[in-house]
Amino acid sequence: MTSLSPWQNFASTDLDLVQSSVSSLIKPHRLSLQSRSQPLQTHLRFAQLGQIGLMRLGYGADVRIQPEELAGFYLVQVPQYGHATIRSGTEQVDSSPQIATVLNPNAEIDMVWRANNEQLMLKIDRALIEQIAPHFEQRHTPTELVFPLRFLAHQQTSWQLMMRYVIDCARNSETFVQSPLLLAQLEQLVATTFLELHPPIQAEKLRRLEKILPRPIRLVEQYLHEHADQPIRLEQLAAVAQTSVRSLHAGFQEYCGISPMQYLRQIRLERARFDLSQPSSASITEVALGWGFMHLGRFSVEYKRRFGESPSQTQKRAQRQL
Repeated sequence: MTSLSPWQNFASTDLDLVQSSVSSLIKPHRLSLQSRSQPLQTHLRFAQLGQIGLMRLGYGADVRIQPEELAGFYLVQVPQYGHATIRSGTEQVDSSPQIATVLNPNAEIDMVWRANNEQLMLKIDRALIEQIAPHFEQRHTPTELVFPLRFLAHQQTSWQLMMRYVIDCARNSETFVQSPLLLAQLEQLVATTFLELHPPIQAEKLRRLEKILPRPIRLVEQYLHEHADQPIRLEQLAAVAQTSVRSLHAGFQEYCGISPMQYLRQIRLERARFDLSQPSSASITEVALGWGFMHLGRFSVEYKRRFGESPSQTQKRAQRQL
């Protein structure tokens, strides 16, 4: 990777090489394939422009990404196509070209990128944001600059214009970085546009979120992901969290906005989508029943609401790959 010119396309199918290359550019992380039947076909570009970094990245396979805390920067992820499930701190978002995400420096991050997902990722130094934020009349200390995970960037014309300019700068980065004046102007443009369109969470809301300790919620989330294919009862989850069923339910409502069993249902929908997206002879009925969806009409409605397409559309696309 060190021999690549800025914004030069890098492609690889080697998991270890891909992990080390992306780690060197963004942050050390754990990268794992979700299915051995999918080949890893990674493509990435990267350019560093002062306190701004830009990456375009797609893996070509379903992967799970678990980075270390970002610490020194914010990361804006804007899908160009495809879907990803992003969990950062207490929030979880199903990301798509209509829904970007913002990862905060000190949040625990766990992501699943789908095979058809490719994202533009804007890395903004924390020091730059903390320097400019006070000029927006936001009464926060630097440690309180926490931004919502969900970012509707596609709805903002100023964001789209700014990103086109950043991409153009990346394509010409070898010349661009030689001008400190241009770099400073770009840094100001990116930071001010971001802060104007996506203000941080208010301190009052942060204090409210901190009332319930996140560790029990994280333990149950992990348990649900690892045992989604098994029968699960609320009493089991309360035992995992070492709390009462009532406290567990209240904690999930506070942190995730849904109950533990609704959270489990979302995971099973994701697993059903994964099965339907694989070339297979299994029917939609078999997949739905296999993941515990007894009412097929309700399954189809929930599926389309979540993924923007019907189960049959997902399956037909997979069959065309045969």
